[in-house]
Amino acid sequence: MRRFTRDAAGPELRVVLSFVADAHDADGPEPLTRELLDRLAELVDCEYATYQHFDWARRVVMAYIPCSNEDPRAVTPPYYPESFWAAAPTGSPHPSPRPHRSPTTFHKLSDLYDRRERERIRNETEYNAEFHVVDTLGFRLGDRRRARSAWLHFDSQNRDFDERDRELALALRPQLEALWRSASSRRQIAELAAALERDGEGASGRAVVLVDTGGRIEHATTQARRLLAAWFGTQNGRLPREVHDWLAVAAPGDRYSERRNGTILVVEAAGDFMLSLRERTSDEVRLTPREREVLGLVAEGLTNVEIAHRLWVAPSTVAKHLEQAYSKLGVRSRTAAVARFAELRD
Repeated sequence: MRRFTRDAAGPELRVVLSFVADAHDADGPEPLTRELLDRLAELVDCEYATYQHFDWARRVVMAYIPCSNEDPRAVTPPYYPESFWAAAPTGSPHPSPRPHRSPTTFHKLSDLYDRRERERIRNETEYNAEFHVVDTLGFRLGDRRRARSAWLHFDSQNRDFDERDRELALALRPQLEALWRSASSRRQIAELAAALERDGEGASGRAVVLVDTGGRIEHATTQARRLLAAWFGTQNGRLPREVHDWLAVAAPGDRYSERRNGTILVVEAAGDFMLSLRERTSDEVRLTPREREVLGLVAEGLTNVEIAHRLWVAPSTVAKHLEQAYSKLGVRSRTAAVARFAELRD
């Protein structure tokens, strides 16, 4: 069997470097494709290589990509029982049954069980029995404490994975971790581009935030930074804890709100990595039809006297309507009232 060493300059190292270079040229939403997994399976010298992307907060599989040896017609869409999504038991000497959620980053089944026990697991576990798996080697991409992470694993039907395989996996992991981060960035950019295309020229004034899987703010528009500072005092480059905790279980389209002095801040999950913020009057504080009519005329540039003539009321009545509207909108000037009223009508 070919041996892999970190300082080797032989054919295997060149294969690894060639794979890494080609993988970095990929531009899809996930860091690996079926073709790249085929090359990894050949490199590791095993029958199967599989990439899985998990959203632990929502308990869903975002992506399941097998190599070509895994016939898609022989495998039903991945389903995981509730027990799969639970964290590994604290202090468990064998985190292996749920390596995806264990504290360890690297997993090799033959480190934990002898061949006889692994054959028993193979015969009693549906996936292993179907594919005759006797040993598994894998590692995590991303941080297990985050809402999202991925797991790349290799399955062997005949031989046990050895130290050469361990060294090869450990050498590949930093490169694949970089691919994982690049794929996350591509998804962020795609979400932002889609939002800008939807909104056209109006997008420039939007309050938009791009975040990574750990809640760190990658990019925020000026309007978004203003709202985050005003409502949460955010200045540390991270989402407020309450927003981050909500986002961990939110699906695109879900909304989170904060209310203060008759005003409401609505935070919408516009995508997996993008938040849209909007400030408006609270639903509990509604303008009367006459107050809306007066504000609409103010927005047209009319003075109180002109509005009074238009509505056949006294100027003092117009002033009273404006005073009540200012209070409900939480503003003190005509300009601010018009701006807030415009947001209310959007």
